[in-house]
Amino acid sequence: MCLVRMRPQCVILPSMHVQLLRLALALYSVGLLHSVLTVLRKKQTLFKPAVVATVVGFICHAASILLRAYDLQSFAFAHFSLFAALAVLAFLLAYWKYKIESLGVFAFPVIFVMTFVANLANYSSVSAIDELLQSRWSYVHIPVVILGYVAFFVAFTAAVLYLIQERELKSKHVFHNQLPSLEVCDDLTYRSLAIGFPLMTLGILSGALWAQREWGESWMSNPKILLTFVTWVIYLILIHYRLIAGWRGKKAAYLAIAGFVGVVVAFSFSGATFH
Repeated sequence: MCLVRMRPQCVILPSMHVQLLRLALALYSVGLLHSVLTVLRKKQTLFKPAVVATVVGFICHAASILLRAYDLQSFAFAHFSLFAALAVLAFLLAYWKYKIESLGVFAFPVIFVMTFVANLANYSSVSAIDELLQSRWSYVHIPVVILGYVAFFVAFTAAVLYLIQERELKSKHVFHNQLPSLEVCDDLTYRSLAIGFPLMTLGILSGALWAQREWGESWMSNPKILLTFVTWVIYLILIHYRLIAGWRGKKAAYLAIAGFVGVVVAFSFSGATFH
């Protein structure tokens, strides 16, 4: 009888920051489930468990980002992950301020998708950061741009809620009682724009100075730069006419949505991992 000795197989466990990011994704799925059930049933479902899960998920998410940043000595590695984490924080702050439960119907799916993309990017395989991204400019440009994008995400969500609530009021559906008032939606949109636009402007200026130093005049033909500038112009028009002409309501909501579409398109040119 011949006995064959089997070699033990080596199981490689993912790094701690990857495990934490996956745990955050699992917790965010409670919010996704809440959004799906709320849309199907037309009433808030699992909101409190979703908020609790999101808070715990945010803690795991933030720990994941900080651990990876400590390893690489830089935050310039996972834009989707950082955007998602800051979007969670923005949602929690907006809910604390306005108590808008319906905000989660839109925020939870976006947070889940962004975190899912960050998991797919598998940034655990990144062993080093590009030398360009180690510039001191990255400590100014990257944070303000992402914070600006997060503010625009909140403005976009509030604008969508405004349009839905207006339609529900006109059709006299019961669902409108669960949505915030038009005044609250409009106020949240304006406050978010007031935060996001200066941050985006600072991000563009710092990015232009950084690009000028690294590439000279050639950076002006970069499609991402052009898309970002077009998006900035959309928000400039919105803020200008809101202050000068008193634009509110549907016009402002549509422009806020159009601006965020531009943000998403421009942001996608950054790639899932690097700026």
